[in-house]
Amino acid sequence: MVKNIIKNSGFTLIELMIVIAIIAILAAVAYPSYSSYKIRTNRVDTQSEMMQISQRLQSYYAIHHNYTNAKLDTNTMTKDYPAFAELYTIRLTISDQTWTLTAEPKSNSIQSSDGNLVLNNQGQKCWMKGATCIPSATTNWDGQ
Repeated sequence: MVKNIIKNSGFTLIELMIVIAIIAILAAVAYPSYSSYKIRTNRVDTQSEMMQISQRLQSYYAIHHNYTNAKLDTNTMTKDYPAFAELYTIRLTISDQTWTLTAEPKSNSIQSSDGNLVLNNQGQKCWMKGATCIPSATTNWDGQ
């Protein structure tokens, strides 16, 4: 007499639910960290763009001895950055001998509560999370 023994293999519903719960916990921990990383990366990218603009403005000054007709590369006083995502509006404010660049986060972007970035012709920078600031010799882009 031969007995047919059939052994069920696979996962039980309880085991599957435990795995799903573990994945959900890991995702809940990882997502805020990822969002914070994205915001910081976007801010640093915009700071880099502002430094490139400042170099072009200094080149303009070396040729024309003033900033009077200087403009951004879009031939205007404002530009959205980056062009593919529009996270910030970079605004150039000029006078004859000075300029100030301000990057204001777009209200409908991930950067919306990140605060303005400011850079002036003296190389003074400032950034405060969720606030506007005035650049001085004691401020920087580290939020301090």
